[in-house]
Amino acid sequence: MEALYLSYLTLLEELSRTLDQLTELARQKRTSVLKDDLLTLDQVLNQEQALSLSLRGTEQRRSKLIRELGLEQVPLSELYQHCPEQLRGRTKQTAEQLRTSYDVYRNAAGAARSALEVGLHELDKIVAAMGGAPAEGAGYQPADVQPPPNMKTDFRA
Repeated sequence: MEALYLSYLTLLEELSRTLDQLTELARQKRTSVLKDDLLTLDQVLNQEQALSLSLRGTEQRRSKLIRELGLEQVPLSELYQHCPEQLRGRTKQTAEQLRTSYDVYRNAAGAARSALEVGLHELDKIVAAMGGAPAEGAGYQPADVQPPPNMKTDFRA
């Protein structure tokens, strides 16, 4: 059983590193938008897409491991209470690091999204000023589609 917990901790550490990489890409995305650097933005989006695809595999492995460990209903903040005694310190530290990485990523992604939205609104204004018709539903419209339940991860404390 300890080997499964170690595998799960390793997966959470990998997830934290991926979130850190996505955070850096979100910062680069925001910077490239602010500088109107479309080539860099395209490169960043491609890297971001590749990391996002890797998260699918990570999520599948995570789902399998939590099923095998019987941790389906255990929040991340309580994970350390369900692991072997000798892994509690590492588990608590890993969970806290993952939570921190997730919070930092959300902030960076939000800033990048805001910069992109401002850029899109500016483009709409320019097109309208040149006599073009604004796009249907001008501006950014968030998708109403939710990810499937098995793709949702509970990061609540």
